[in-house]
Parts: sequence; structure tokens; C-alpha cells
Amino acid sequence: MAETNKTASQVQQLPGTEQWKKAMDDQNVRLQTMFDEMSKAHTKWIEYGNTQIDEMGELMKTQFNYVNELATGARKLSIESSRKAMEFFVR
Repeated sequence: MAETNKTASQVQQLPGTEQWKKAMDDQNVRLQTMFDEMSKAHTKWIEYGNTQIDEMGELMKTQFNYVNELATGARKLSIESSRKAMEFFVR
């Protein structure tokens, strides 16, 4: 009776096993490269988003200050026109 127990080094590889392993290794390298590029793009996207948020905040501050200046000017004009109207009628 032939011995059927073989160690790992004694097991024959199936035809094409090396090509299959090489193809899978190449695919893993390409996948890693793709994920690395995606990571770089994602980082740039986050940085861009943060910059946009900062710029929107500055724009909002500028708009609030401008609205405050307009409101102040409108109040001054209102008081001035009321004063002139009263002077006209009091003459």
C-alpha cells in the first residue's frame, strides 16, 4: 500500500497556481495604489472643504458688518430727515 500522507513540501501544485498567485499579487498592488490615490484625493477634498467653510465664515462676518453699517446709515438719515421736516414746519 502506498503512503498517502504527504508533507506540505511534498504536495504538487496544480498547473497555473503560480500564474494565479502572480495575478492576485498584481491585483493587490493595483488595489493598494488605487486606495492610496483615493486617500490623497479625499484629503485634498477635505482641505478644500475646510477652506470653503473658513471663507464662508469670513464672508458672513463681512456681510453682517455691512448690514450693520447700512442700518446705522439709515437710522442717521431717518433722524436727519425728521429733524429737517420739523424745522420746515416750525418756521
